[in-house]
Amino acid sequence: MNIAIREKPLKLLWLEALKRRLFEEDPDFSYYLGQFRRFDAGFAGEKKVDREWLELVCPYTFLVLHNLILMNSAQHSHQLDTLFICSNFMLVVEIKNITGRLDFDDITYQCIRTKPDGTAEGFPNAITQTHRHMQFLKVISQNYSLPIEGAVIIANPSAIIASHPNTIPIFHVSGLQKYLHSLFRKYTQAILSDEQLTQIAQQLLSRHQSSKIPASIDSSRYRQGVLCPKCQYKSQMHYARGIWKCSYCQFASEEIFSEALQDYRYLVGSTITNKQLREFFAIHSSDAANRLLRKFQFPYTGSYKNRVYQLPENLVDYMKPFFRSS
Repeated sequence: MNIAIREKPLKLLWLEALKRRLFEEDPDFSYYLGQFRRFDAGFAGEKKVDREWLELVCPYTFLVLHNLILMNSAQHSHQLDTLFICSNFMLVVEIKNITGRLDFDDITYQCIRTKPDGTAEGFPNAITQTHRHMQFLKVISQNYSLPIEGAVIIANPSAIIASHPNTIPIFHVSGLQKYLHSLFRKYTQAILSDEQLTQIAQQLLSRHQSSKIPASIDSSRYRQGVLCPKCQYKSQMHYARGIWKCSYCQFASEEIFSEALQDYRYLVGSTITNKQLREFFAIHSSDAANRLLRKFQFPYTGSYKNRVYQLPENLVDYMKPFFRSS
């Protein structure tokens, strides 16, 4: 088996950075906080389902891909939460982590969630989304003649699955193992060799479109600098002799800089200069800023005075070996 590790979506990482820094009085604070909670809940639901793949006993070689983003001929995206591929069939899995009573209308193609207080709201219909993904996969994998199935999984155990059409199975996460074994019994004939299985996975991954960071937000709308986690990111920490220290609670840390610099990468950009470092992190000495940038051995372009440093994607992991406590 080969199970990909699900990474946090770029949009969620961006929202996490914004949640730490956006001023509460900003007119869009509540909107972004709601966005963060929705994306965070969705990711938590996907991780719940991921545990089931690790316990799967499958009679065939299989692959599990997560967060696959594919573009169709109209340049519209298909965002697949999880795609299971084995030698006998392919399974598209759409995951929802929502509560309340869920009604899937097969006439209006709408999902209606009714809360315990009786209020109702509409959601995108996961069954319709799954159908759309299945049809697209049939087109791009037609050379392999692999049967394609679909399922909608509800990750929140308190949700009540009410009315729904019988076109696509919809069930709680606890039913995934049983449903997969029903597919193993349905499709007993191997269609792909292990080599072809790898080929189709590589073909799909080659079409994967990486997520993009949302449009930048004006820096006047959020707190800059290294922010103190002990003060719920409300207080700014100051740099001296390689250590960041909070003037309010006296918390000190060297490693906290990596989290703050990662926030900079999401909110400002993937490159930084000495001047930008000093301005964003309130470092008064150009020499101190230069020593800090050289310490982490970031790739750079340009001469000494005009150097532009490239910030790697996962800064926290990248910077960890450079701290004295590591």
